[in-house]
Amino acid sequence: MANSVQRVMIAAVRESLHETVVLRDVLPALEVGEIRLRIDKVGLTANNLFYAQMGEAPFLKFFAVYPLEEECQHLAIVPAWGVATIIESANTEFMEGEQYRGFLHMSNVVQMKARRTSTGFDAYGGKRDKLNKAYNGFLRVQDSGSSPISGTGVKSDLAMTAAPGALSGFILYELLKMHDFYNGDSLVLTSASSKLSLSIALLLRDERNSGAIKQVIGYTSANNADFVKSTGLYDQVLTFEETLPPDAGSAQVLVDVAGDATIYKLNKQHFIKAFAVGGTHTNAKASTFTAFGPSGFLKMFIDMIAPPAMKQWASRRLNPHLEMFFAPTVIRELLARWGQDDMDRKSDAALKQFVDSAIDGKWINVSRSESVESSQAAYQKIVLGQVPPSEAVILSLSEVS
Repeated sequence: MANSVQRVMIAAVRESLHETVVLRDVLPALEVGEIRLRIDKVGLTANNLFYAQMGEAPFLKFFAVYPLEEECQHLAIVPAWGVATIIESANTEFMEGEQYRGFLHMSNVVQMKARRTSTGFDAYGGKRDKLNKAYNGFLRVQDSGSSPISGTGVKSDLAMTAAPGALSGFILYELLKMHDFYNGDSLVLTSASSKLSLSIALLLRDERNSGAIKQVIGYTSANNADFVKSTGLYDQVLTFEETLPPDAGSAQVLVDVAGDATIYKLNKQHFIKAFAVGGTHTNAKASTFTAFGPSGFLKMFIDMIAPPAMKQWASRRLNPHLEMFFAPTVIRELLARWGQDDMDRKSDAALKQFVDSAIDGKWINVSRSESVESSQAAYQKIVLGQVPPSEAVILSLSEVS
């Protein structure tokens, strides 16, 4: 059976999330059915801030994905999307050298029980069996595949880092299209500098060119306004302190990535539909989730925990003015419409379009942290909101021991 291996992890302090502690231990020899993966790289984005802030929230439980021992309960492992390669296997379904993308964390190595799926594998066993299935799914990265994540170089790095946000933007864009943009003719995107909002704005170009969507308005901080304007993806760029102008019309659809209830409430009369997506605006006095009505809360709980038949019923019968965007439910519907092959092809194309636009258009540069100290510093900057949107952060602790 496989040998033990040294592991290094960067954990956050629960009561002060920007602070970190380095944990070192020895992973035991693999048990039958387990695989061990070298974490090649993970990306740090505003998503990680959301995972940290909502780490103990019911139904999300991000801190439970990689739980720590009892003596470390004052600490938490903040998940991060990344790419990892199998270096040892005690599972006959898997071979060394296979590479996967999924929910990892700031570490050099990870091991888990794995069950082969058509697109990769599902991790299972222990506390994982009680988690959202989205946290346990890992996708195979094929060297010869169409995904821009495969290969090496800055575009591969950005694709891996941007994938959670950019692909969530793609899924949300497809949801809006399925519902004819809820009869709206303009989109308002908060945290306009985020990968998710940039992705939606980029995908809306056809609708803007055809006139189906008249305006795309972006909300951002004053510090990020110049960056957002430089992308050319928005018709208007507003700071969080501003209200929508009188000519914004009354058929707006809000995609709230910032999670700031103030923005929603100030402009509520303009919105015919609103989606609460994230929580990147750390200075918000109240989360947009506090503005949910009864039907919004009901649909949120159904999306998270109900069986598929009830989710389909909720999708048909419930249409709250403000609701949570829950990607797994939309993905399930898209897979039913398209099938896995078309889903992969279209999502790969959307991610490639985003990466090519960002790199070739010089919106975003990639920076790498390959030591424990530099990785801690990079994580702290993410949590404190000190990383400019023009920088994509990659961590790689694979050579650390």
